[in-house]
This record gives sequence, structure tokens and C-alpha cells, in this order.
Amino acid sequence: MYKLGFGVERLRKPPVAIQVVDLINLARLAMSRTDVQPLYWTFIRNGKRMIGHLSSIPYWRGNLPIFTYTYIDEEPKGYVAYTNIGKEEVFFTSSSDDTKYAYGPVIETEDEPELITKALNRKKQLTEKPLTIKTKDLTSLMRVLVMMSDASVSPPLWHFLKDEKHILGLIVPFFDYYEANALPVFFYFESLEPPATPFIKYLASNSREEVSYTSYVSDMKYFYGRIVTVNNMPFFESSRRKA
Repeated sequence: MYKLGFGVERLRKPPVAIQVVDLINLARLAMSRTDVQPLYWTFIRNGKRMIGHLSSIPYWRGNLPIFTYTYIDEEPKGYVAYTNIGKEEVFFTSSSDDTKYAYGPVIETEDEPELITKALNRKKQLTEKPLTIKTKDLTSLMRVLVMMSDASVSPPLWHFLKDEKHILGLIVPFFDYYEANALPVFFYFESLEPPATPFIKYLASNSREEVSYTSYVSDMKYFYGRIVTVNNMPFFESSRRKA
């Protein structure tokens, strides 16, 4: 019988599981890239339908796989359709021919994947934490986000509640840090109030900076940061996760 080698078996480690609050937050996270079509996984867990997305980020001595997920009440179709231009909208569809929307295919598995089961059942999601650095204000956090973004990809601003404060933060990898592949740093800003809308627009022009909340992407002269609200944040432990 063929046996998996140690190196291959090590790759079977489960991803980190992060629960987003709803489908539109999941789509806002997964469908941010213009050059990649995301894959959604869906299956039944404990009598409820779950849908999720698997991705990865540079993290310490390798890459950290992340399974972001939420529960839905409706039966999914073959694609998730999403747009944030002019208004934000997400829905399931069986076709992908309307160029107004971005699309992500949905694969329905017969059983709950073993790796996902291990991830969701794990009590402690992350043993090696990133460094955490609090920014003075939201504008400073947006400068970091702009630095981390290009024409095709931009990291999310994670939003979660911690000790009755609302946290907005993002992971920044500093590559080739001593023996580490990437030193992960979690920059964050905290507020007593939740974000007013799911996007933040930023502009540095004419010797001044402009930062404001908005419900969708409109004027392309601005840079837009997308906020993804989650129930648990392993990078900055929270107790609201509902697995």
C-alpha cells in the first residue's frame, strides 16, 4: 500500500477558519481580484448549508491557508454573481454572461471536506500570532492599505468586535525577515462605532488627504478599501465565532 511521505502528510494540515457574517461579506472578500475567478465550496454541516472560499497569505515560514465561510438559507446555483459598481449586490445564478457582474463558480461537495471539518473543529485556530501595531487614526491605516494594493489585488480590511471596540485591521507581510519567509504584521485601528458602510474611499491630492465611508465604488479617482466583517479573528482573538 502506498503511504504518504512526511512532507505530503504535513501539507494535510487544516486551514485557519474565519466566519464572515453573511454572503455579501464573503463575496466582497473573495471577489476583489480582477485577474482571478474565486472558487466557492458549499456543503451541509450540522443540518445547515455552508459556503466558503479558500485562499492563502504569506505568513512566517510559509503561506497560511484561510477558509472563510458563512451559512446561507437558500439553495445555491452554479455561480455567485457580485458587483460593487454603482451599488453592491450579490446573488446566485446559473449563468455568467452579464458583464456587469463578476462571477465565482460554486462546487457542491457530497460530504463535508475532511480538511474543513478539522479547521472548524479546532479550538485554537492560530498558534503563531502576527505582530500587532495600532495606528493613530484611520488615515494611517489607509496609507498602509494603499501601499499593499495594486491594479489587480488589494487586501481586505477585517472588521470585528473586541472588548466592546470595533477593530479595523489588515495583515502586512514583510518578506525575507531573518529566517522567516514573511514577518506578518497586523496593523489596526479601533473605534467605539462600527464602520458606517462597507467601503472606505481615500484620495491623496492637492497637498491633502481625504478619507470617507461609502456604500459602493463610484468615482474612480479614489482608492477604495473594502471592509469584511467577521465573527472571529484568529490574528486578534475574538470570542464571537459560531461554528
